Order: sequence, then C-alpha cells, then structure tokens
Amino acid sequence: MNEVVDIGVNLTHRAFRKHWRNVVQRAIDAGVTKLVLTGTSIQGSEECLGLCQTWFEETGAKNLYATVGVHPHDAKTWNDEQSYTQMKKMLSHPLAVAVGECGLDFNRNFSTPEDQIHAFREQVKLAVELNMPLFVHEREAHNELVKVLDEAGAGPLPPIVVHCFTGTKVEAMEYIQRGYYIGFTGTICKKERGAPLREMLPSIPLERVMVETDAPFMGFKKGRKSSEPADCIEVARKLAETVDMTFSTVCEKTTTNAVDLFQIKA
Repeated sequence: MNEVVDIGVNLTHRAFRKHWRNVVQRAIDAGVTKLVLTGTSIQGSEECLGLCQTWFEETGAKNLYATVGVHPHDAKTWNDEQSYTQMKKMLSHPLAVAVGECGLDFNRNFSTPEDQIHAFREQVKLAVELNMPLFVHEREAHNELVKVLDEAGAGPLPPIVVHCFTGTKVEAMEYIQRGYYIGFTGTICKKERGAPLREMLPSIPLERVMVETDAPFMGFKKGRKSSEPADCIEVARKLAETVDMTFSTVCEKTTTNAVDLFQIKA
C-alpha cells in the first residue's frame, strides 16, 4: 500500500472530539500512517500531546505526533512570563516534533499585527534555541514573515515548512529558494480555487513538497463540508496527476520529506 504523512491535522477540533480514534483508524486504513497534530494554543498543544500519548499507550504505535505553538489568531494570548517556558516544557515530550503552528495572518487579524509579530518572533527564538523545526502559518503576510525570519539571529534557522499554502507562485518560489518546505492541502483538488496552485506545482521541486488536509478544514471531497486525514491520500493523488509523476513516487517522496523534517520514523 502507498503511504503518506498528513502533516497538518486539527484532531482536537470539536468535529472529531467524540470519535477521534475512529478518524485516526480510518486514516491508517487508507494509507495515511502518520499524522502530525497541530497545536494552536498552549491549551490546544497540551491536548494534542494528550491524544498522541493516549494513542501510543492504547496501541503501542507511533502514528500520532504533535506540534506545539501559538497560532497567529491566538497571538494576543501570548504571555512573555509563561508561554515560552510552557512551550519549552511541552516540546521536550518525545512525540512533540515542531514549534508551531506559528506565523502571521493579516487576512483576518484576530490578533493585532503587532501581537502576531511578537508571538511569532518569540517562537522562532524558541525553535532556534531547541533546534526544532518551525511549522509556519502565513496568510497575506509573506514579506513581514520573511522579515521576522531574517531578523531572528541567535544562530541558524532550523528547517521550516509553510503549511496549508495558498499564496502566489512568486511567494512559493521564494520559500523554495530559502530552502523551506511547502505543505499543500485538498485545495489543489478544487476546480476553481485550486487552479492557481495546480498551475505552480510543476515548478516546485517535489523534494520541497508535503501533503496535508488541515482537517476538518479545507473540505474538498464528494461535497462533504469537512475533511478527514484519510483524505490526504486524495491530495497526494491529485499532486501526482498535476506534476505528471506516479502516485507511488509522490507518496514516497512526500513521506521522506516529512520524516526528514520532523525526524519521525517512516
């Protein structure tokens, strides 16, 4: 069976709360054998790690991993005296694999740009200190995000993935030139909304691409409003079709990319 890693799953979302084990099992049965759960707040990151630990204790299998971070929407909750220390402690968990979801979102501005930049800067600092990958969110803030990363200092940046990418080809190519990875969701399967992304995909080296669902968001299959991690197989299938490569090649390469970035076992 062809296998993939879904690098972005919101498994703590209320849509999955009552049946999250079934959601995970359906993903595994479909060939999505590793799921990276996205922490978007201090409490949310704790919950993600809790699910990872519970699954491991119940099954003995390392199918679930987690990121630890504060999403730009929640940047206003960042507390200089507590957040950094709390995140650092959580990131010592053996199933924690990246700092994030962090970054900048100037599309909705649920937190002020100033609060977002400050929280992001602190999380970049933490990633550098721990030499852990950065799991980045960016919406309509490309230039500002790059500026924060360029000004990080204190040592070389760790590996970076810009997840759930919906930007322009120019922005994508700059990320690639900087050595970042890019995560693509089921948006590439959407006829109209996905067209700009499908157009740029052949220009992006597969060595820099990962697949994800951002479930339950970014729904795309059979008219269903929400997505599941099992759908990540369909993202890989559409990617293969778009770049004119075999499905098995895309599965193998994107899995290798995820394993290398997050340092998880294939």
